[in-house]
Amino acid sequence: MDLPSVLARLNDLPSTFKRNGPPYTLLIDSIGWQLTMFTQAADATSQQVLAFGPALDGWLNVWGLLWGVPRQQQEANSSYATRIARTVLAWVGTLPAIQQWLIYYAPGATVTENLPDVGYVITFPANMTLAQIAVFLLSFNRIRPAGVPFAVQQIASGLTLGTDVFLATGAPKGAYLSGAAEPFPLPIGPSTPNTVPLLPTVYFSDPTLNPSLAV
Repeated sequence: MDLPSVLARLNDLPSTFKRNGPPYTLLIDSIGWQLTMFTQAADATSQQVLAFGPALDGWLNVWGLLWGVPRQQQEANSSYATRIARTVLAWVGTLPAIQQWLIYYAPGATVTENLPDVGYVITFPANMTLAQIAVFLLSFNRIRPAGVPFAVQQIASGLTLGTDVFLATGAPKGAYLSGAAEPFPLPIGPSTPNTVPLLPTVYFSDPTLNPSLAV
């Protein structure tokens, strides 16, 4: 509710209960401004609780925790909201689902069939760190095909060939020997457990979301 809406309700009284001019009008305006601040905050809270779109900060954390997608350290609201939506709406259990997940969270990685064996192999580019790969695999556990074995490997950086060309601007490197891949141990188990209902407790500990907790 905005100020005109609040004042309209405050002034919706019989004329015998109202006075013309100050100090009555000043008193009503003062009460109206205070109520407007409260009602606008209450409206914003209701919108964030009832709809994912306008949720920010702590309320966005609540939405993410409901679906098991906690906020990463120093993650901005925009990127966190995008990650939540992508995770919840992601395709699951198919090769296109894996390819789409790689585009989102591991650009440059590829997935191929593990011929002649059963399953598939995910190959990460050389510029991804082991920590980044581990984080990706934990998130990948949500959409991978249940019961289908897979392996992970990473492209090795390779060796530099002796084809350096010396120019006045410096010595640019020659071609790289590439194609070799190194296996990566999986930080997730072979099973894919079902999603369980989650209840975020941040509302019971965050004084911003629950002012009654403020000192």
